[in-house]
Formats: sequence, C-alpha cells, structure tokens
Amino acid sequence: MLDAINIKEKYKIFSSPTSEVEHRTAHQADHAVLNLYETSRYAYNFDLQFDNPAVVAMIQGKKIMNLRSEAPFEFLPGQSIVMPASELMYIDFPEATIASPTQCLALEISEGFLRETMVWLNEYFPRVDDSSWNWSKDNFTLLNNKLVQQNLNSLIRVMVDNDFGKQMKASNTTRELIASLMQTQARHYLLHNLDKLSTRNRLAHVVKYIRQHLEQPLHVNHLANQACLSRAQFFRAFQRELGETPVRFINRERLERAKKELLWKGKNITQACYESGFSSVNYFSRVFRQFEGMTPTAWIEQKGRGK
Repeated sequence: MLDAINIKEKYKIFSSPTSEVEHRTAHQADHAVLNLYETSRYAYNFDLQFDNPAVVAMIQGKKIMNLRSEAPFEFLPGQSIVMPASELMYIDFPEATIASPTQCLALEISEGFLRETMVWLNEYFPRVDDSSWNWSKDNFTLLNNKLVQQNLNSLIRVMVDNDFGKQMKASNTTRELIASLMQTQARHYLLHNLDKLSTRNRLAHVVKYIRQHLEQPLHVNHLANQACLSRAQFFRAFQRELGETPVRFINRERLERAKKELLWKGKNITQACYESGFSSVNYFSRVFRQFEGMTPTAWIEQKGRGK
C-alpha cells in the first residue's frame, strides 16, 4: 500500500491547497509528471483526463470511479489503475472532509519514453511465443500488488527531491515501474485466459498442466519439457512473465487449494496437505507460514474453524 501516514511530513509532496476538490501538486521529471491530488469535501461527477498514459493510485480515502465501458466502482488505498492516454474519467468523493481528505497520485509518462521502454524490454527481456510487451489500450486495475506499490513509493521519494541525479533516478525508477506493470498485466491476462491461450502459449499450457496435476510431483525439468524449452530457458521465461519461480508458483497454487480444503471442505491439516500435493506436513507448514505469516492452525482459528 502507498505510504499514507504522515505523508506530508515525510515527503512534503502537497502544496498549500487552493481548491477543495482535486487540488493538484505536480512534480516534474524529464519523462514523467507526478501529480498529487487532494480533495477535502464531498464532490460528485468531477471530470479528469490525462494527455499521456498514466498510472493512478489511491493514497488515502475513497473515490467512486466512472470509467469508459465499466460500471462505477470503489477506488481504495492499495489499488492502482493503468490507463491509456486521453482516458476520460468521472469521479465522486463520498467521504472527503477537511479532517480526512481524499488523496491520490497520477503518474503521467511521456509516450516517447514509454515506447523506448517497450523497445528495451522486448530487446533484452523478450517474451515467449513471439509475444511482445505493450502498454494496454484498455484500463487495467491492480489490487494490492506489492511490487507496484513499492515502485510507486520509491518514485514518490525520487520525484519530490531536487538533489543531484534526480532526473537519472526518476528515469530509472519509472522504467522499473513500467516493467513491473507489464509483468503484472501479463500474469493477470495469462492466468485469466488459460483455456484460450493454452494451445498457443507455452507458459499458459504449463500453468494449466500444473493446476491439473497439483496432487502429483511436479519437477521443473518435466515442466520445461512440457513447454518445449530447456530448463534455463523455461526458468527465465516463467519468472519474467509470471513474476516468480516455478516452485514458488506451484507452492502458491497448492496452498490456495489447501486453504479451500481446510475452510470449505472441513479437512484436517494432514488431509489438506497431502491432497494438495505437498510432500510432508512440515514442508506444508513452512510454506504456509511463508505465504500467510502464521501456522495453518493459527489461520484456521482466525477463520473461525478452530478444532
């Protein structure tokens, strides 16, 4: 989530308000503009549009967003929207007050820099199956993506400073943000379109295979063969487009299945462990703590199924 506590004192990013609705403070860099908006009263149907592609993210408060071809939705801290250029939006501010203003950021990225970054990604980090990295022409909403939020926080710190090297650091940090957004969008599209993609995309085929064989041993060499790639090629491609190693992805998928077994099917920890494909209860418990920050027993009790 974007840093919201004492953000004015930490970064000095907001100028003195001259408007109660979407007061704007802009921080400039060579290839991007960081716009920060603050609203301190209820407002309805406020229109806003950016000339360049943009990443919009909530800092605090709540908005109701009305975007092209989408039903109105709540926009909350931890959420981000990737937008094409010239996307017109209408915004409601149902809870904004002087004591608790609504705050958000909008990073506009020059189209030239975006094109250069796409060329760089496609040259040095090519995707499999002749796919290419491209900025989406449609809105794309991200929910609590840690990597994107971390990159946005880093960019805030860089953009509001005026020390030596700001422009170079701003360009590098913006490029890192673009790369994380492309990876996140590629992962989302692949995971939500497996049936359509699995006959023509190697990674989609492998992910579908993993999900169909979670209860069986899954070795990286075998998965690489499924993708018709060498082990090294497969490992790089998988991590590049899904943002994690094959082993971590398998553990995440098995853990999600185990949680359903525990919560909805009433299985005990041992049953859920082995039916989800884990090799031992000890390993299952380590993975569970790694992803959830607590033991399976503590998680069950937290969810109200203590036995």
